[in-house]
Amino acid sequence: MLRQRVITGAILIPVMVAILLKFPTTWLAILFGFIALAGAWEWATLVSKGLLIKVMYVSICAVLMLAGWFWLQREHMRLLMLAASCFWVLVLFLLTIYRASWLGQPALHSFLWHSGYVVIVTGWIAIIHLHKQLPALLLFLFVLIWVADSAAYFAGKKFGRVKLAEKLSPGKTREGLWGALVATLLLALAGVWQFDLKPGAAVYFIILSLLTALISVVGDLFESLLKRNAGVKDSGFLVPGHGGVLDRIDSLLAASPGFILGLYWLQA
Repeated sequence: MLRQRVITGAILIPVMVAILLKFPTTWLAILFGFIALAGAWEWATLVSKGLLIKVMYVSICAVLMLAGWFWLQREHMRLLMLAASCFWVLVLFLLTIYRASWLGQPALHSFLWHSGYVVIVTGWIAIIHLHKQLPALLLFLFVLIWVADSAAYFAGKKFGRVKLAEKLSPGKTREGLWGALVATLLLALAGVWQFDLKPGAAVYFIILSLLTALISVVGDLFESLLKRNAGVKDSGFLVPGHGGVLDRIDSLLAASPGFILGLYWLQA
């Protein structure tokens, strides 16, 4: 599985870097729109079995994404990203108090059902607006997610002893999380140099990067809850060695609203 993941990553990462830096924002919006809607289909599959309901779920996401693209004004972006960030703080709280007895309960199912709209739509909007602002910042976010995820995996394999969230994702460890934060710190320092930030802004940017990495882990754990409630291991089988589309974009969708919100404050 590791070998398959490495081969897939070696193919996809250079392609994705070229797309992020070379594609106009409109083309990127279309491409990522299809990716996000594929994730929406997988989300719908995890919360419902009916074909018509899944089609309606994806259609609603598409309509909300189009509305955000054509009618959302810049002055409303901060409010939307703040609301999305508050949602992820709520998710963090729920994951902290999570009990296995919640699985299959109507309240959890309803929350997971409606959460998909928030996660997919606000994540997509944040990604597109970040690219419109500066493609290099979006690339930095992608690299941050990749680096944090890879560092967590290898640090957990090498040093992992204490489970991070055993009831949700037994493979994740606190040592893996620390590995992700250390790698993120090093990447953030490189980002400070790349974006030529002054000392005050540099400290803020490093803290923002670390918080973004933490929220990306929350996004991963939230999808683990979604899959555990559905009784499946992967959200799909589209990406060899990586599970479904949602398995690959969950951390990105979670991290992007808070990251762009933090950048708004940095630039204020």
